[in-house]
Amino acid sequence: MDVDSEPARFDPANPGFELALEIESSGLVAQVTGRIQGIDALIAMFMRIAAELRHTGLRQLLVIDHTFGVVPPEDQLKQLVDSVGGQGFADVRVAYVDARGTAISRMELGEIIGREHGYECRVFDNESRARIWLHYGE
Repeated sequence: MDVDSEPARFDPANPGFELALEIESSGLVAQVTGRIQGIDALIAMFMRIAAELRHTGLRQLLVIDHTFGVVPPEDQLKQLVDSVGGQGFADVRVAYVDARGTAISRMELGEIIGREHGYECRVFDNESRARIWLHYGE
C-alpha cells in the first residue's frame, strides 16, 4: 500500500479548523473556519464547544460553519452524537448554520439523529433564520 493513499490521522494539535467562541447576550456563538476532515475533527470541535458551554452555563448555541470538507456518513454521525453524550448538550438549544449552503441536505441527517437522541437542534442555511429559531419562545 502506498503511504500517500493512507488516510491522514487526526492531530489534535493541528485539527485543520479554527474555532472562535463568542458570548452574546443570550448564548454562545461558535464561528468555525478551515477544513473539517473526518469524524475525529468534528468530535474535537464539539468537545471544545461543550467545554465552553459547561464553563459559561449558557443554554443556547449558534454554530456558524464556514468550513470545507465532507459531511460524515450516518454511522459516523451516530458516533458523534454518542461521543458528545454527557458533555452538556442535553440542556442546550443548538442552531447549526451551513454558511456556505453546500451541504444542508446532508446535514439534516445529523439533525434527525440528534433529535432521536433527545437533543434540541436544527440545521439552517441562513444565520438570520437560525437566530430566530434559537430565540423563539424566549
